[in-house]
Amino acid sequence: MIIVRTARQSDLDSVLALAESAYPGMTTLPPDRRALADKIEASIVSVERQVAKPDDETYLLVMEDTEKATIVGTAGIIACLGVKDEFYSYKLNKVTHSNKALNKKITVETLNLTNHFEGFAEVATLYLSEDYRRNGNGKLLARSRYLFMAQFRQRFPESVMADLRGTFDEQGKSPFWEAVGRHFFDMEFAQADLYGALNGNQFIADLMPKYPIYVNLLSAEAQQAIGSPNEKGKAATQMLLSEGFAWNGHVDIFDASPSVDTRIDDIATVKHSRCASVRGATDAADTCRYMVATGSIDKFAVCYSPLVLVDEGGVLLPETTFNTLGLAVGDVIRFAPLALNSPE
Repeated sequence: MIIVRTARQSDLDSVLALAESAYPGMTTLPPDRRALADKIEASIVSVERQVAKPDDETYLLVMEDTEKATIVGTAGIIACLGVKDEFYSYKLNKVTHSNKALNKKITVETLNLTNHFEGFAEVATLYLSEDYRRNGNGKLLARSRYLFMAQFRQRFPESVMADLRGTFDEQGKSPFWEAVGRHFFDMEFAQADLYGALNGNQFIADLMPKYPIYVNLLSAEAQQAIGSPNEKGKAATQMLLSEGFAWNGHVDIFDASPSVDTRIDDIATVKHSRCASVRGATDAADTCRYMVATGSIDKFAVCYSPLVLVDEGGVLLPETTFNTLGLAVGDVIRFAPLALNSPE
């Protein structure tokens, strides 16, 4: 069975293998054993912490094929950006210059460095092994984060953002980085990305230009990259948009990929999910399937499962779901329909 659960230190080797497959381009999943061990430990500590309001908690989820005892994907949530490090992005704006004597009026786009997303949560670290990019596994992995946020709502702020993966040329170079970042950091894109993941963002504050960047002075390739997600990331982009995320002109400072955001309570999975008590078992395998998540954070896990609604607050689940999620009669679960437009 395919499940998503919180990470354990015993997952380290598998997560490292996934990180090496994803590199470069995923800042929050650096291919560094020590950094990943720290990331998993931070997630374990965050799960164990009593939280009244969001702080510097981070949560790492993994997708497991339970039959093969194999970790095949990762997904993460940062509870509150900017708690320890400043979080930077560019905001795409317009500025107009005019001269009456020449009867000229010119409007150009600028990129302004901003900390707009500080105080937001971030959904990140979404990576799935190519062999498992089928049967709705990607959606289960991505949406598990929203069930987590819905179930433990006090751990997260009002809004959430996500950075998409940016545009690269045939040689794997970022046109935007080559036009902007390289001049100030004097290193390859992958080096800067990895350095930030391992050491924090202070080097960005120290080296990045503070003045607006005029877009029309950049190369055509760099201009086209601004706000354009990677072709390989189309599925992830569409999943975010279908959940209610929208692009409001903010882009990543390294590759100019779009940064999308929304209110957590407006996320489709959050809005359409609800809690119920497990009343017992059912052998009706042909009933409607849902995403089903355990209600306790210390044993949080999600899977697809048939589910029978027996009354306003009760459900029946198959024995396989009981066993896989470690449920018992009387436990509280949170479930969501597979179709995002469903009122259930």
